[in-house]
Amino acid sequence: MLPDGPREYPQALRGPWFRWWRPLLGLVAIGACIALVFGAMLLYALVWLVASALGTQLPDPSTVTDAWFVSPAGLLVTNLGLALGIPLALVATWAQARRGGLVSSVLGRVRWRLLLGGLGVSLLLLAPLTVGSSILMAQFGAGADAGSGADDPGLWPLTPASGWLVLALVILLTTPLQAAGEEYFFRGWLTQWIGSLLRWRWVALIVPAVVTAVLFAMAHGAQSPWLFADRLVFGLVASLLVWRTGGLEVAVALHVANNLIAFGLAIAYDGLEDSLLITEVAPAEGAVSIAGTLVTTAVLLWWARRRKPTLVVTDPPAPPPGPPGWAQGAGAPVAALSGVVAGQAGTMAAQHGPAQHGPAQHERAQGETA
Repeated sequence: MLPDGPREYPQALRGPWFRWWRPLLGLVAIGACIALVFGAMLLYALVWLVASALGTQLPDPSTVTDAWFVSPAGLLVTNLGLALGIPLALVATWAQARRGGLVSSVLGRVRWRLLLGGLGVSLLLLAPLTVGSSILMAQFGAGADAGSGADDPGLWPLTPASGWLVLALVILLTTPLQAAGEEYFFRGWLTQWIGSLLRWRWVALIVPAVVTAVLFAMAHGAQSPWLFADRLVFGLVASLLVWRTGGLEVAVALHVANNLIAFGLAIAYDGLEDSLLITEVAPAEGAVSIAGTLVTTAVLLWWARRRKPTLVVTDPPAPPPGPPGWAQGAGAPVAALSGVVAGQAGTMAAQHGPAQHGPAQHERAQGETA
């Protein structure tokens, strides 16, 4: 058993109730949820085979192309699939600590003011930084081969593809869920799961941040060193925001703003496929993107600090062991015994009558006042 005391977000699951086997419960929950997802995929494959045998045509998952992923339907399925990281993290955290809300913040819930305020600050900063960097690189001819439509010389006129409105609607409604799903899994459950295994504070702060940032960058597939570095830095600063705010809200806000602006520019210049399937960026573009992320993170840290968010989770003291019906709390048995003594004193006073005065009556009066 660990001692009671405040713990920062990465060690939120390492409470006084922690046992060595509790992290295994979180892994089992993650495995069960993933098995359900793959089971659903296998079930669809079986249904497709049966439907094909009966002459009914259903979408063939083996014929999915890159073009499908940038269609409204493909984008919807992809974003909602990544959004499953939210319930996945909640279930795994509950399985390990019986308090699923701890994955959202040290208060055990989402702090909506931090989330919405952080989103506003991120959008106000990233939008001009992104557009300004695009203009700058276009002037110097940098990043022209990066595959983003926003890198073409001149930002006007816009050149959206047909059907851009439906794509924009899907992105606006589901990208926040997609970004939150990634944060809940990497900066949320995985960070706290690793942190629960580590006893020392600084080790529990550094190791989960590095591990989750590397895995987050690798999860995006094949990529050039500069693109990998860009995503690695994003993962590291997201962990920093989580630590310094005591929850996922500001990191989710930064992630949502980043993706909304990137996808919005891609739609505006008919470059969504290149943006989603990007595998490399020019060194100048990668460096500018990293710089924009660092500037935005610094401002977010300053903004969040002024709001003085709660940074630690404190567990209530555990009740002492005892049979059913035993009074709860450390001081309850003493209070119960005092009540019995006071009741006996009152009975004796009633038997002797009210005419007696002296120390006994004075002590009884003090007991009634207390």
